[in-house]
Parts: sequence; C-alpha cells; structure tokens
Amino acid sequence: MAIRRLSYRLDEEPVTGAVRLIPVPASAPPSTMSMHPDGTEREDQRQLREWAELAIGAGHTRGRGHSGDGPGLSYSRLPDGGSLLCATGIDAGVTAYYLTEADTTARFAEEWPITWGEAGADQEPTRAPRGGPAALDHDGLGHDGLGHDGLGHDGLGHADLVAFARAHEPRVAPFLADVRRLFDDPAGRQLVVAEERPGTVARWIALACASLPAAYVPSLTFTTGAADPGRAPQHIVGIGPDADFDRGDPTVLDHLYRVHDGLGGPGSPPRADVWATWTARLWLAGEPLPRAGAADGDPFAAGPLVPHLLRAGLLTGRELTGLDGDALRAAVDTLVASVTDGGTDHARLLAVCRDLYAHDPAAAAPLALALARHRLGAVRPAELPGELGAVCAELPLSADAVRVLRGEYGGDAEKALRRALRDPVDTWAEPLRLALAVGADDGRGLGEAVDRLARALRDPTGVDREPAVRVLDDVGSEPLTRRVLRRLADATHSRRLDLLVELADSPYGDWLRRNLDEASPLPLRLAEAAARWRAGGGGLRGMELFAKLTEVLPRRRVTDAETLRQLWWLVWGSSCPAPGELSWVAHTCTVRLLVGAGYGMRMTGLLAAPDGVDRELVGFAADLLHEKQLSRGHRATAELLVLAQDLADGRKALLQGLRRFEALCVDAGTLDVTVRRGVFRLVARALAHADADQLARPPAFGLLVAAGPELLDPYRAFMLDEDRRSRLERELPLRPAEVAAYYYVWRRRERRGISHDWQRVAAELLDEILGPVTVRLDDRQLSDVADVMAKRQGGLDRVREWNAWRNSFRAR
Repeated sequence: MAIRRLSYRLDEEPVTGAVRLIPVPASAPPSTMSMHPDGTEREDQRQLREWAELAIGAGHTRGRGHSGDGPGLSYSRLPDGGSLLCATGIDAGVTAYYLTEADTTARFAEEWPITWGEAGADQEPTRAPRGGPAALDHDGLGHDGLGHDGLGHDGLGHADLVAFARAHEPRVAPFLADVRRLFDDPAGRQLVVAEERPGTVARWIALACASLPAAYVPSLTFTTGAADPGRAPQHIVGIGPDADFDRGDPTVLDHLYRVHDGLGGPGSPPRADVWATWTARLWLAGEPLPRAGAADGDPFAAGPLVPHLLRAGLLTGRELTGLDGDALRAAVDTLVASVTDGGTDHARLLAVCRDLYAHDPAAAAPLALALARHRLGAVRPAELPGELGAVCAELPLSADAVRVLRGEYGGDAEKALRRALRDPVDTWAEPLRLALAVGADDGRGLGEAVDRLARALRDPTGVDREPAVRVLDDVGSEPLTRRVLRRLADATHSRRLDLLVELADSPYGDWLRRNLDEASPLPLRLAEAAARWRAGGGGLRGMELFAKLTEVLPRRRVTDAETLRQLWWLVWGSSCPAPGELSWVAHTCTVRLLVGAGYGMRMTGLLAAPDGVDRELVGFAADLLHEKQLSRGHRATAELLVLAQDLADGRKALLQGLRRFEALCVDAGTLDVTVRRGVFRLVARALAHADADQLARPPAFGLLVAAGPELLDPYRAFMLDEDRRSRLERELPLRPAEVAAYYYVWRRRERRGISHDWQRVAAELLDEILGPVTVRLDDRQLSDVADVMAKRQGGLDRVREWNAWRNSFRAR
C-alpha cells in the first residue's frame, strides 16, 4: 500500500497576495506506511500540491468561509485514480495524505477515522497505525470539532452521532436522501452544507459515512470548508456564513445545488426517500444500522432496515405499502425470515402484519402464514386443535391461507372423525369437537357427520334421535347445529315433512324450538308451527291452520310454488280443501300459483259450483287455463267465462266471439246453473251494447231468436235500462239505418225455431223503444228509413209492413 504524507503551510505570495501551499519538511518520525519528501519538490510532488490547493480551496484570498481561518478536512478523488485527504489546522498548517487507488478501498477504514462505522457501531474502531490520519489532532486539529471533541477515536462514536442526529432531527432524512442520490446519479448535484463551524459539517459527513454501505464510503468526497463552493470538486461542500455563495437564490437552491442550510436559510426543498427516512429513524432511535445492502444487489434497498426498525418499534404495515412491488416483496421476505429469529418481538411483528393486511392483504399473506406456522410449530400435539382455531381467528389470514393451514395441521382430526363415524352416534362428540377446533369444517368427514346426524333426527323409529340431540348439545357448536338444521330441511318432500312434524311432536321438540330462529330454514319452522298449532283435539285444521301458518312466512304471503306445496301438505296432505274453502285458497294464493304448484286440477271446483260469476271468478278461470291436464269440459267452461267477459267488455269482436261461444257451449256440456246464468248475462250485455246492424246478422240474430230466459231476460233488462232508452230515443231519429235494423230484429215473426220468449221480448222492445221513436220522426226521416228498408230488407213489401205497424202503434 502507498500512502504519502505531505506537510504544507498556507501563506500569501508577496506579489499577488494569493494564498498558496508552501511545502515544509516533515518533522514527524518516519511511518512504516509513508514516504517522506526529501526536501525538494519534485514534479509529482508539485502535482500533488496543486491538487491539494484545489481540494482545500487555496489559491484565493483568505478569510472567506471556513477555508484558512479554522480547522478543516477534505477528501477528494484524483485524476490518477488515487485519493487525497487534507487536514487544515488552525495554525494554517496542512497535512495531506495521498492514497493510491489499489489500496484505498481495502485500508481506507483503517486509515481514516470518519469511517469508524466500518468497525461496527457497537465497537470501538481499530486504532490507525502511527502516522496515519487518525493522528490528525497532532497536526493542529484542536477542540474546535476535530480533535478529541471531533473526529479522533476518543471523541466521535456511535453515541456522538446519535446525539448529533437528534439535535438536527428535521434535517437528517433530507440530507441522507441527497447523499444517496449522489450514487444513484453520478452527475447528481453537489451538496452544500452551511454551518457556523467546520466541525459541524464534519459531523454531517461522519453521519453520511456511517449511514452508507461500507463499499461506498471511499467514493464519497467532501470538504468541511470552502471559500468558493463553485470551484470545489467534492460531492459534499461545507461553507460558513461568509462564503461566496448565495443561499437564497431559487436557481441555486432548486437547480444548481442541493443546499442544507444550518444558518437559517431556506435550503433546497426536501426529497422523499424510503431508505433515507428509515435510516434517519434508526439514528434518532439510537439503533445500529445494518452493515450490508440487500441481497438483490441494491445497496440502498429498504429491506435490510426492516428488522432493525421492527426491533425498535419504528415500523408500521402501512409504511411498507409505500414501497414498489419488488421492494415490498423484499421487505416482506425480510420480515418472514425474522419470524424464526429468537430476538424478534412477535407482538410487534403481528401488529405490522395486521396493519399491512388492512392496506394490502396479498402482500401480508406470506407474513401471516409464517407467523401462523411459527406459532403452531411450538404447540404440543394435544393442544394443536385449539391453537389452530385460535390462530385462524387471531391472525389476518386469507381463506386460502386458512385452507393451507387446516390441510397441514388438521388432517389428523379429519381422519379421526371419519373413523369415529363407523361407531354409534353417541361416540361422535369428541371427534366432532376436535375437527371443528382445527377448522376441518370443509372436509368430507364433517359433511358425512352432518348427513348422519340429520338422518338420525328424522329417524322414523325415534331410536337415534336422543343420541343425536345429546351429541349436538355436548359439542355445543352453533355452526354445526345450523348445518344439521339446514340438512334437515333439504329435499322437503311429503314424507320428510311428516318426519319433521314428528320430530317437533316428540320429546325433542323443545331442542328443535330452542335452536330455531328467523334465519332457520322455512320448512323446519313451518313443520314446528304445524305440530304446535295442530296439537290436541281442539287444534287448528283446514283453512284456519293454513291462515295461521302464513304468519310464519315473510310478509305473511305465499309467493312461491315450493312453499305452497309445503303448506298444502301440512294442512290437507293429499286431499283437497272443502268446497267452501276453495275460493278463499284461490284468493289467498292466486290460481296461477296453485297451477304452478300442481294443484290446478284440485281447483276445478271453483267452476263446478261458484257462488256467482264475477270478475274474480273470470280471473280464476283465466289462470286455470294454464293447467295442462284440464278436461275438455272444464277447459271449455273456463274459456266460456273468459270469452263472455271479453265480449261484455268489448275486447272481442261480437260476431267472431259468438261463433266461438256457440262451439264452447257444445264442448262444456251441461253447465252449472250459476255459471250458465252468469255467462249468458255477460253475453246479453254485449248484445245490448252492440250496433243494431250486427244484431241483424248471424250468428247474433240466430242466437237471439232461439234463446231462452237466461239470455233474453238480461238482454231485455239492459235494453230497457232508463239510461239506455233515453240515449236511443235521443240518437235513433238521426240514424235511419239503425231504426230500420232494430225493426228488422224485433218485428213479429212466427216460424219454426223462434222461441216464444223471443217473441215476447221482441214485441215489448218494439213497442217500448222503437214505437216512441217513430212518433217523433218527421217526413224526411221516415222517407230515409223507408229507403234503407227498400234497399236492404226486401223492397216495398217490407216498407208496407213497416208503415202498417207504425200506423197501428199510433192508433193505440
């Protein structure tokens, strides 16, 4: 290794007044690692002196900044690959150490006290060889920051830097962030540190060196005092209050330099950096820093800081989410590795894991799983089931992680339960309890146990009910009981509903009621309610029981076919409601729902003997038409009701509808009297409101003249209605064609096929409606009526007949 020690003094040239370095003979004893000058300044020595002048800021007027008026230290890289360390004393003496590149990195920490951190923050650094830079105090660096009060082995250690960081807390993280950027960007801006004394700058540099990875320390160049920072070649440039530097110029602060101002100036805007923030946090907490960079080769990775921050309680999960993808994964991997470290505070680690899970569940998953495995790995086998349940409940584990853990630690309990299911029911309690404790509730064993317990509770003989209830009570697991109840309610065909009623009626009905609530399956609640309300000789039956059971339903209404089938079976079984209950059931459930549930054929009694024909019955008939198994007669009856209502409401064309009506009357056969009267009344209303011209055409005319009282009586009533008569008396004189048509329909006829009832009704309508109208017709109107008759009804013979009737009516 080559280290040359050179001594100079700062002096002014007589002519120019410039401050220059003047070589002085070395007076110190020879060093085994130094080459002393021989008194003459050779070419290489002259080059070193020029470099030293540039490094310490000589070559200009003294008295500016720190240079020349106080102790200082500088470290610079030289063009030839070496390094130059210069110490300036208060007596203007300068000691320069020239270090060759080949040996600088290997021996730098040993030769230079500022890199004391290389020896470890908890250890005293190795004393440098005699004559090395550690002896700077002998070269005039006194109490002003660079002797035993400054950079010597006895004066600056980890505790001193911690105290210094705490005294300058707001500035530590921004300073370290800019130090790091010197290595991220080789062309990065220089750091200018403004302080009252060079010793304070030296401490900032010492803090930077102690924070950097060891391999980077020899690359950091600096000077503790520069009179003209613009000429300084180092990374970090210290200045004093009188330096030739504008500390308030925005261009200087934002674009030319990174300024850290300890003299009250604004300084450059701070930059965010995770490594710098976390490193500063460790300094402020007095915690040692890691000695190596990340495993992936990034020396400034935040991952290696994580265990130290965790140990000091300085880390939160939310801060981790501020890292990018690779950095976050590396940090979590570091935490995962620390789980098995004996010095790790697992309570703090769990808090970080929960915080991280709250903000990024995927990132927290490996850490949560590692914590769970570490905790379960320390549990005795007998305690494993309970501990696994506790771990799954307490740690922020995803569903996938829980399945993984249950697969790793719950397999034995699952197998034990499946073996136990071969034994009688009353031996299952303990295996069930263990399987539930380890969370094996999604395995085949527990599923089979649920099926077996449900079958036991439905046991027709009742033998297995008692042990099944006792096992469920012994296990005391609400989730298990709910699963069994849900299984009981599955496939609720008629036989199983009866078995549920039997269970509710049995001595274990109290157990069933105790475990039922609003969230329980509806079939179970209906079966229990039916058993309770049917009990005893005075219990509810039929429509009353059906109405009572609907109180169990949501909104107390039957809204789906499956529920209707369950209610029907619980109330009527395979039979039908009483005839008097059919209308109530249809109104309560709607015929459409009854048809969907398969009870359409049981509702045909609505058509066989209704209380009356109204719109509700017609609606029932329309819904009943959806029943595919209706007989021809029932379907025709239902269609007759719907068609008659459509004709009465004018929704169906009269002539077309009457043709279909006649065909349906044939298909329906003998109709119930109430139905027949209701249907013909609706058709009569349609005929009464039809135009007279339509009545004169088949099939309307043929239906009227052959009809009996069930059609003609309501037809007469509708026509003679006071409002109807008034309207006709008012409008018919203006409608000669309609007068002619009414006369054609109502005129006297005596031939085969014309009923006596029609002759009676037609004669009355002719006299009561058309007679008064003819009296009011004038000659022109009479002529118009005669013209229509002559053209449409057989010529002059029909006109003569009309005139004869009109004259006879007037003569009455």
